[in-house]
Amino acid sequence: MNLNLIPEALEIYKLLNPTLDKNIHTKFVGGCVRDVILEQEIKDIDLATVLLPNKIIEVLNQNNIETKDSAINFGVVTAIINDIKFEITTLRQDLLPDGRYAKILFTDDWRLDANRRDFTINAIYCGWNNLIEKKIIYLDPFNGREDLINGKIKFISEPEISIKEDYVRALRYFRFFYAYSQHKHNARVLDFIFTSRESIKKLSNNRLKKELKKIVLVKNSRQILEDANILDFFNFIYPGFGKILNLEENQAMLAFQD
Repeated sequence: MNLNLIPEALEIYKLLNPTLDKNIHTKFVGGCVRDVILEQEIKDIDLATVLLPNKIIEVLNQNNIETKDSAINFGVVTAIINDIKFEITTLRQDLLPDGRYAKILFTDDWRLDANRRDFTINAIYCGWNNLIEKKIIYLDPFNGREDLINGKIKFISEPEISIKEDYVRALRYFRFFYAYSQHKHNARVLDFIFTSRESIKKLSNNRLKKELKKIVLVKNSRQILEDANILDFFNFIYPGFGKILNLEENQAMLAFQD
């Protein structure tokens, strides 16, 4: 499925690109771009934009589109059209990361925004410069498309630095590995994740559950059960995780409830 077959995505894109013939202010990013490249069903639709959060809200509300600003301090606005959610994030730099959060500085530089992301496959932006032809144009500064097609999960910066900036990235590494990888684990990455397990375990319970649920929903995540070291890691940060992996999907989701 292509993004141009989703009317709501076209509407959002058009509204947040008021001068599309001259300049593209907003592009799609994240999972929906990966789905387009791999010709998979499109699920979550995220966008990145040079527009500031208050401007995003103003434009969308003027067009009777519901918005939520609970994450506006992180530069994120959620728009809802026909029950479809769009997460729209202003381009930013992350300064002074502390292992989870960072000071945010908004920017209009796409390369700076790409630099602060975790994996090459998450730093692929796309859009259309013509809504009649709707030919997809990619912005891909780290060759993420090639890595995605070849099943390579590569950090943009040094893995140790990236994970220390935000320990959630260790869990995201596993999710993307089991979703897309066609290769073996990078031993260096695994070693650093294992040695960082105390810090990863200290992530908030809500965040741990959120990330672990996403891992469980990945088709190949049961491969965790085949590697004793990786299984030990997950059971350490969330006791009983191995047992959850053996459950049916619905039961597994219920197991994360308090």
